[in-house]
Amino acid sequence: MAPRLQLEKAAWRWAETVRPEEVSQEHIETAYRIWLEPCIRGVCRRNCKGNPNCLVGIGEHIWLGEIDENSFHNIDDPNCERRKKNSFVGLTNLGATCYVNTFLQVWFLNLELRQALYLCPSTCSDYMLGDGIQEEKDYEPQTICEHLQYLFALLQNSNRRYIDPSGFVKALGLDTGQQQDAQEFSKLFMSLLEDTLSKQKNPDVRNIVQQQFCGEYAYVTVCNQCGRESKLLPQTVNGLYLGIFEGRKIRRRQSLFLRELSKQTECNKKDSTS
Repeated sequence: MAPRLQLEKAAWRWAETVRPEEVSQEHIETAYRIWLEPCIRGVCRRNCKGNPNCLVGIGEHIWLGEIDENSFHNIDDPNCERRKKNSFVGLTNLGATCYVNTFLQVWFLNLELRQALYLCPSTCSDYMLGDGIQEEKDYEPQTICEHLQYLFALLQNSNRRYIDPSGFVKALGLDTGQQQDAQEFSKLFMSLLEDTLSKQKNPDVRNIVQQQFCGEYAYVTVCNQCGRESKLLPQTVNGLYLGIFEGRKIRRRQSLFLRELSKQTECNKKDSTS
């Protein structure tokens, strides 16, 4: 007799001597083998039909969210892919894309930008059929804003330890095998994002790039006798270009830069007083 059939027969052996009105909770638990110990992962390769407490091979990949089936089977323990509580979600490095991942994490941690992007309407209506019935197909971001929305949502809510930003990189047409200048990438992407968001009706969304990533500076001439100021028209900037020399700290170089914007001199007012 096969081992599984032997287990079933042994589990129901009490039924040969116990009358129906005498069946107890203990008899039921014995029949369905409730008291069997869970199988140990690695020892048991597939789900055991004879053990209701066997948790192997019952679709663990669903617990972890969307996982590529081709790579999932190479994982010995799916729990190693699970995000730990109160930990951040990482980004897969696709080659020479560390500069992209760096800025994605910086932008994600900007709560104002994240909330503004969440307010952007998406093109999910394209997935709706007649009478408001949603079509059965996976969501695919269509615009740059939607790609950022999707990545930010995964970074915030995914159960995975890390996510794949290849859709975002592909949408931008970046070469994953070629390192790009990080500052230039940030400047160009912010310009693209600002242009995209400028079409939004919500001012909190439309102006978020200017509010979070732009500023103004102006050259000011101050009389060292009367304190009179002469200021040129302010200029809008999206970054300060500071030359960092050996031994110089960033705050020190920033202070020197601001000092260069303010020039002290003596004005031509004869009656000026200090």
